[in-house]
Amino acid sequence: MGVRRRGGSAPAPGPVPGAEPAPTPVPAPRLDPGTAAYFRRALETLQEGLSPEELELFAPNVLAEAAAAGPAAAALDPAASRVLQSLLPRAPAGVLGRVLGALAEGGLGGPAGHPLGARVLEAALAGVAAAGAEASGQLEVPQEQVEMPQGQLEVAEGQLEAPGQLVVAVGQLVDAVGGDLVAFARHPAGSFVVRALLRALGAGAPQLPQGVGLKDKGAEPAAEGVGLKAEGAGPPPAFLPLLGQLAAAFEDKLPALLSPAPASLCLQVALEVLHRSQSPACARLCAALIGCLAPPGSAPCHRPLVEALQDPERSRLAEAAMTVAGPRVLRRLYREHLRGRLRDLARHRVANHGLQRLLDHAPANVVGEALAELGPALAEPLAQGHPGVLTALAGACRRHSAHQQEALRHLFQAFECWEPPGRRRACVGLLAGLRPFGGGASVDEGAEPQHLLHFEDPGPVLGGLEALPPPALAALACSPPGSHVWDALLASPTVPARPRRRLLRKLKGHFVSLACHRNGSRVLDAIWAASAAPARAAIATELVAQREALQRDPHGRGVARALALDLFARRRCDWERLQAAPARRRALLGAILED
Repeated sequence: MGVRRRGGSAPAPGPVPGAEPAPTPVPAPRLDPGTAAYFRRALETLQEGLSPEELELFAPNVLAEAAAAGPAAAALDPAASRVLQSLLPRAPAGVLGRVLGALAEGGLGGPAGHPLGARVLEAALAGVAAAGAEASGQLEVPQEQVEMPQGQLEVAEGQLEAPGQLVVAVGQLVDAVGGDLVAFARHPAGSFVVRALLRALGAGAPQLPQGVGLKDKGAEPAAEGVGLKAEGAGPPPAFLPLLGQLAAAFEDKLPALLSPAPASLCLQVALEVLHRSQSPACARLCAALIGCLAPPGSAPCHRPLVEALQDPERSRLAEAAMTVAGPRVLRRLYREHLRGRLRDLARHRVANHGLQRLLDHAPANVVGEALAELGPALAEPLAQGHPGVLTALAGACRRHSAHQQEALRHLFQAFECWEPPGRRRACVGLLAGLRPFGGGASVDEGAEPQHLLHFEDPGPVLGGLEALPPPALAALACSPPGSHVWDALLASPTVPARPRRRLLRKLKGHFVSLACHRNGSRVLDAIWAASAAPARAAIATELVAQREALQRDPHGRGVARALALDLFARRRCDWERLQAAPARRRALLGAILED
């Protein structure tokens, strides 16, 4: 399926605040009028909508037309660039290799330095990332190409298979970007290219759990202090040398990348990708960044890391460094720079976010010292509208159980529900809405009781839940933060089965109101998934009696379909067979039984 050649574009991204002025552009290649009209028609066709089958026929023809017209010229045309942005993320490796090779030419003087061309390059690199994630370990380049000197990855047309062409094209782009990294990172359009290239090179790396660092076996002593090494698939082996090459450029040019904002964002993405890719360069780059933000040998009265955390620009870099740093580094940063200043950080409108990152990843002994320093004054960040500090502290104690009882006492005291003891049964509503006892500003969070329900002893929060009357429990499930409390109650392995069943029984008579609410219907799905067959039958019986009310509400209709209530009303035996089937066969069996 193609577009007839016969004779709406999105606005280009504007300049990024703080970026250097763009260089004077060189004359850009232009499409001839007939080809430009073709891509306008192609854009109209895409906007009208295509089925997957039509798109499968449409894309190769349009991409072939772009290749014939010249990818650089097509990337700079308003209509053609939008078409390429839509099609390249799903393009085959051979097409991506040819497009990347053409768009990388000229550096910032070519398409990479133009707002439209940068977006097309970003789309092509998204296709590279998808190919890398799907074919991790299969993208290879011939050994003779790997051994060529840097900057000389050249191949004759047709010499490599499509995956090899793609790797060589990515290597050419790495050479172009790495050779002029500061200019690319500071450029409003080039910054998009740098970040997309980093993510493409790190495609396929696992997402590491919170609080887990990487073990850098080759790190220098200053760069040590990272935790266990995560196992799992990583980037394609052919991309690892390219990622290391780009990381070396970041290390070499680090001082020039701390600002402006586009360059700083590139540096943050580099740390994130290297961390997920388990690259040895991550620890080195992190140590170098910390050395820039908090130079060693500072006077005891001068704490540069505190100043960095309070600065709107540098705080983002400090947060990125603390996210990837390991326990030893975080312990040193706390004891040399942050000890005794946590209350000031918690109250500061910018620095409180850096404190949250420290708590998110801190080792047990740092969490204990931070709790001793922050715990008696947790009401201060709450009064300043910084509830994330309390949430991060609760999350840290969830990971390190030795501090849970002390944390629970301090949290309840911050919400003024520790004394007298009778107030503790009112804790759930206060914690879920982050509202102190007696009123005050409220923030929809709900993460506090989520963490507390995962403590080894969730009894205080369970007691508060059991003290609520049935209408209040139903209202809690329908509120944004309260629905997450129910999620935690159903998922936590430390909540005993008997209290959970007692709380679920108190919802009897309220399942219809849950089904007809956006948040409540999601909680009802979770309750259904966690329930045994008799409980499911009881819920279905209550809902079937109000089928008309369910059908009048969009959320209720979705619940009725998901729970097969029509089948329950007509042929209960078949419905029971459906519920007894394994989850992977339930959808197919449901369609057969409905027929």
